[in-house]
Amino acid sequence: MVNTIIEALYPISFRQEDASTLGQHLKNRNSVVLIGMKRVGISNFLRFFLNHKEIAKKYIADGNSHLFIPVDLNDLVEREVFPFWILTLKRILDSAEKSDLKEHTKKYIERLFLDCMQSKDTFLTIESVKKSLAKITQENVLSTIFFIRFDRLKEIVTPELFGNLQGVKDAANRKVSFIFTSFKGLTSIAPDVFTKSSVALFARNMYVRPAEKKDTKIIFDTYKERYKLIFPPSLETSFFETVDGYVQYLQLALISFHESKKIFKNKQEILEFLSRDE
Repeated sequence: MVNTIIEALYPISFRQEDASTLGQHLKNRNSVVLIGMKRVGISNFLRFFLNHKEIAKKYIADGNSHLFIPVDLNDLVEREVFPFWILTLKRILDSAEKSDLKEHTKKYIERLFLDCMQSKDTFLTIESVKKSLAKITQENVLSTIFFIRFDRLKEIVTPELFGNLQGVKDAANRKVSFIFTSFKGLTSIAPDVFTKSSVALFARNMYVRPAEKKDTKIIFDTYKERYKLIFPPSLETSFFETVDGYVQYLQLALISFHESKKIFKNKQEILEFLSRDE
């Protein structure tokens, strides 16, 4: 069966420095804020990290089983406290169901989720998140929750929310890690809640920069292979210089190349095509 997530097909060496740094944090059970300006490719890197089957073995390398739980906060219709926690619980359930956890653990989490959906009670839902992660930990599986686009929650971040996040870690004997992705650090999202001193103990900042040329080429080669893209090898360097490591520009350009079926003869034609396509 073809893997629909193209990033899962990248060589394990993709963004090696970033993957190694993040893996080391998870080995130490640290929480991390992944910070990067728009278009540098945080989402692309995360899809690789979340879906490549060799990640835990290569970059965490602690001999433990790991469960990655992505919670994309773009899925929130209402940016309020209960929807945030019920979405988190649902994604825990989704990830558990796809995992090798015992069947009774999956059923346990499912019952918690259904009870919370029926009650619509925020306190019960937070407690169910804690119970779910504690249950997973009892199976000697280490959970990591990826809160993607956490800056979307700016309006609802309160000391109570922060305290509950810390409580979730405590409930699983601090064996749960959080990964937050954001265009800003936590202290910029809610400075009255995430003070410098409290964040220093809670999570480490990790900055994602534009992709290096070797990583840009990995993205290009993987896309080219999957979609049978015709592109003269002599123009690859010029194209990489044009996108300058900004992964979102690279991906949009490759999509446009694929859809147009155009075969380029020189760098000027590439620049003119991309200018028209913006």
